[in-house]
Amino acid sequence: MAAKIEWTAADYAAKNAMAKIIDDSALAYRVIAERMGGVVSHVRIGYIHNGEKSPVRLSEFLLICEVCNADPVQTLREIITEARRMELEQQTASTKKPAGERFVVDDEQARVAETLKKLHRGDMDIVALEDEHKFDGDGDEPA
Repeated sequence: MAAKIEWTAADYAAKNAMAKIIDDSALAYRVIAERMGGVVSHVRIGYIHNGEKSPVRLSEFLLICEVCNADPVQTLREIITEARRMELEQQTASTKKPAGERFVVDDEQARVAETLKKLHRGDMDIVALEDEHKFDGDGDEPA
């Protein structure tokens, strides 16, 4: 099985640009695929538009721009600008986290311990302990 692809800011910017180009063309995925000569399937066009599976490849990008009458050079410039903006926004957001979000615990045992501390302090409660309907039914099936 292939490893999961990690999307970058450039990938998200390209996805947004491709979705706009496809929407502006007012062409159906199947029509775009046919005009590409079947090189890219209509299903893949949908994946590119919706940002599913893997990011758009350069060959797909160029073909979509050609079929949808979009300037690939200008579109690429817009993608680069947007990707830089997204990266900058992400960097500034990560440096300005509220105090409660600064300490993220990845260790499962530490998360369980923290949850138990909150439970004992009374900061949280277990709903199943207070569910008035938990014993409804005949006892053979969950209520």
